[in-house]
Amino acid sequence: MQIAINRTDWLAPLSLAQERLWLLHRLNPTDAAYNLTRAFRLDGALDAAALERALEALAWRHAILRTRFEERDGVPQQIVLPRPSLRLMREAVQPDEAALAERIREETRRPFDLSAGPPIHATLLPLAGGGAVLLLAMHHILSDGPSNPILARDLMAAYVAALADPEADPSVLLPPLDLQYADHARVQRGEAAQSRIERAVERAVERLGTGIPALELPTDRPRPSVRGSAGARVEFELPGETVSALRALARAEACTPFIPLLAAWQALLGRWSGQDDFAVGVPDAGRNDEELETLVGFFVETQVFRARLTPGLTGRALCRRLRGEALAALSDGAAPIERLLERFDPVRDGSRTPLFQTLLNLRMEAPTSLRLPGLTVTALPVPETTAKLDLALDVAVGEAGAICAIDYATDLFDAATAERLANGFRTLLTGMLADPEAELADLPLMAPSARAEELTRWNDTALVLDPAEDLVAMVERTVADLPDCVALVCGETTLTYRALNARVNRLARWLAARGVGADSLVAVALPRGIDLPVALLAIQKAGGAYLPLDPDQPAARNAHILAHARPVLVIDAPLAEFATGFEDLPEGNLGRPVHPRQLAYTLYTSGSTGVPKGVQIDRQAFASFLYAMQAQIGLVADDRLLAVTTLGFDIAGLELFLPLVAGACVILATREQAHDPQALAGLIERHGVTVLQATPATWRMLLDATERSWPGLRAVCGGEALGAGLARRLLERGVRLLNVYGPTETTVWSAAWSVERAGDGDGTVPIGHAVANNRLYILDDRLEPVPSGVAGDLWIGGLGLARGYGGQPGLTAACFLPNPFPEDGAPGADAGSRLYRTGDRARRRADGAIEFLGRCDHQMKIRGFRIEAAEVEAALDSHPQVRHSVVAAHMPTAGDALLCAYLVTADGTEPPDLHAHLAARLPAYMLPSVCVVLDRLPLNANGKIDRKALPPPDTPAASDGFEPPATDTEARLTALWEEVLERPGLGVTDDFFRLGGHSLRLVRLQTRIRGAFGLDLPLAELFRAPTVRTMAAVIDSRGSRDEADDLAFMAGLLAGDGTAEPGGAP
Repeated sequence: MQIAINRTDWLAPLSLAQERLWLLHRLNPTDAAYNLTRAFRLDGALDAAALERALEALAWRHAILRTRFEERDGVPQQIVLPRPSLRLMREAVQPDEAALAERIREETRRPFDLSAGPPIHATLLPLAGGGAVLLLAMHHILSDGPSNPILARDLMAAYVAALADPEADPSVLLPPLDLQYADHARVQRGEAAQSRIERAVERAVERLGTGIPALELPTDRPRPSVRGSAGARVEFELPGETVSALRALARAEACTPFIPLLAAWQALLGRWSGQDDFAVGVPDAGRNDEELETLVGFFVETQVFRARLTPGLTGRALCRRLRGEALAALSDGAAPIERLLERFDPVRDGSRTPLFQTLLNLRMEAPTSLRLPGLTVTALPVPETTAKLDLALDVAVGEAGAICAIDYATDLFDAATAERLANGFRTLLTGMLADPEAELADLPLMAPSARAEELTRWNDTALVLDPAEDLVAMVERTVADLPDCVALVCGETTLTYRALNARVNRLARWLAARGVGADSLVAVALPRGIDLPVALLAIQKAGGAYLPLDPDQPAARNAHILAHARPVLVIDAPLAEFATGFEDLPEGNLGRPVHPRQLAYTLYTSGSTGVPKGVQIDRQAFASFLYAMQAQIGLVADDRLLAVTTLGFDIAGLELFLPLVAGACVILATREQAHDPQALAGLIERHGVTVLQATPATWRMLLDATERSWPGLRAVCGGEALGAGLARRLLERGVRLLNVYGPTETTVWSAAWSVERAGDGDGTVPIGHAVANNRLYILDDRLEPVPSGVAGDLWIGGLGLARGYGGQPGLTAACFLPNPFPEDGAPGADAGSRLYRTGDRARRRADGAIEFLGRCDHQMKIRGFRIEAAEVEAALDSHPQVRHSVVAAHMPTAGDALLCAYLVTADGTEPPDLHAHLAARLPAYMLPSVCVVLDRLPLNANGKIDRKALPPPDTPAASDGFEPPATDTEARLTALWEEVLERPGLGVTDDFFRLGGHSLRLVRLQTRIRGAFGLDLPLAELFRAPTVRTMAAVIDSRGSRDEADDLAFMAGLLAGDGTAEPGGAP
């Protein structure tokens, strides 16, 4: 291509790439994310005057280095100054090593003013021990990676020339160029180039398809609603043998090493995120004409590669697919990211960059080196303090290996997470290169040592149990030690351990005489009272297993359970009536032998098909649970535990029996008391209760009902996720809080976490570590452990596992799988052991604590974004007027899902500032479309939220066709829209971006609004108001958000152009 040169017009348009950086800078002038900083140590005979003249000569040769940028009538322009303004600033301070590192870091954070002058700084720092450091910083709008060797070469030549002729003017030290960057910008804006670009964009859209989902990597912190630019870097290496294998696969597939690297990066991100569809940006040099090879400037273009990680995909197959896409992109020509954004019209979301959130940059050239005569020049490390995207992988391939770095957003990720990603990339790439025919989903993400540690380190929970030890033996030991201590209180009735044991033994003999023995099921449908624990213990002593029935649940459900379980007896009347004469039987212990695998109880839980399923728990599992929880709670003989949970919920087993094992006292609340928060508060006071276990819903009810504090009360919370807000409220009342987790199928609680502080966030409290004799695994779809920090399915193993589901062997086999890790040495990890899939999503933190991420079936997808209900609910619950919330997806029409929030509020109405509260905490796509205020959230019999009982929301009717302006503001604003968009006849519900609006047009509209209304509205506020009606409302209210937040929000919308040093090629 022959570029026409204009030597007289020093006012030029911005190139497409420059325009994007100009917008970002205009939105946040203090952001240094696009600073390029280099530091060189100069040892030897430095001629500082010659160096300064050489730097000035650079700006004479490359006009871009004497260019400033300003807006003229809403259009950015680059203005080339007639003379350079670049000077070498000399600092007198002689920094030591630490001060020098801080000074370099400071330079990376020093913002530029693009309109005041050319955004370039040169500073010389003298060193105390001799020598100096040259700091050279410029804005990315002037330069890019491939410009570095050009700058180094020309600076060396200019320095040599300046030494040779100290009197020569800097303008003649280097020969002038025939072509300048401004000429390239003019050509790119020309009609012919625009036609080529449009064709390239059309082909790119065909190649990429539509609706590219955002990459949802698991983060260490909730994603801020407004994306920041703070970042850091971790570096790692690929050894020579890996690079040799990389080159070999590239040769075999007729491509460059870029293709296998991209394949491995996509595969890794897919495995970490659990996604098979997302996009990765790849910067390209953008210098497709020889005439551009000697120019300094910002030429970088970004190719977008959509990951389509289909099942069974191998490394070789993915490499071939990517090679084809890269060749097609090369043939089609560059499709500027700015134009792609206009065509794809991604959801405007200030929390992340559009189209792609991660980048791969490959550099095959040797590192840029600066050589100056008479000097030893050493490049100094420059810290990475910003991140343009969530993650970026940089790979510099050399002969002896590869130097790699992962740049990451510190708002989202910890350094340890980035290091695990780096290790994962190295491991997966090595595996793919060793066997390109292996399925990508089967490749390891961790080295064998890391995998072994992930399996065993946090599962060292073995507690040796006496095989003869069961609930009966444990309680009888307490009776022998503390016969006259109070064991049970209900209302005005009190039983000592001696009296309780005598009554239980008599009933046990009565039951045994009627055929109750090993594994016999006896149903218990008694109201809450003294008879209830007596009956349960008597069944155990007779050798049988109890089947709890809640008398308050529907009779049809109880009838189904009885028909399915077929118990030998049903205790459904007061014991004196049901077991006539039992009180006349001997009161001594029965001494019946038991087997550890003998059934302890069967409890029916809700099934996914709507039919209850009977979970069978054996005596060893229950005994192990009691030992584990006594250690967790620290229960002793002086304690008093208030039992409030219905018998149909397995956690009632802890309340009724753990105190009896520890010699403590059970305070049994009646049904009426258990549902009355004031009555519960009274029981706590009256009986000096020291331990209370309840679901989050019950705790919330209790907190709302009373302002009392309970210093020292051990509060056990489980059954649902514990939100940080509720945890803070409990801690403020002085309790010692224990968060517990576990499904019925693993014997009540399998994990526990002592909550010392709940933090300031809106998330959920960790569920912690496995309790004794339990093992917690977080696995992927192939039942392979995932690295710490990565979300996966939570599986549980150990002694707590149920036998299975009574009478349902097929369901048992589907839910309880053979343990794939019998070699880990943990309790129960023998060849016949099993694992239970909980159906919960979780991840392990670096400290081993597990975070509950929600039910797999509570994960929703709205407009292509994956949303965890728990995260939205936590943000809702953090509002001071919201008592409790639930989020669910509602689909009024096929394929059109809405996010609906169900609220219980302090005054029964939706808080007027709720939307603003959520917008400050959640990205736009996570904001509920509909809010429904309820008097109370529906609960099931176990005190958990019944999502199936939530009413359908009333959704607002869709806009129907054209709507004319209804106010003066709307009319005036519509006229401005029509002028900027060059489209007549617009209505107040038309969408600015769907009508062809883009970032630069929005800048022009902002300028028109400033002139017409006298308001300088933040661009981010206009972005959030994409219709005339919503924008008019913003104008009428004059906006209220903090401008700095708006600038950061808008920067998040625009960032992500992939301006790293390019080098990728097919």
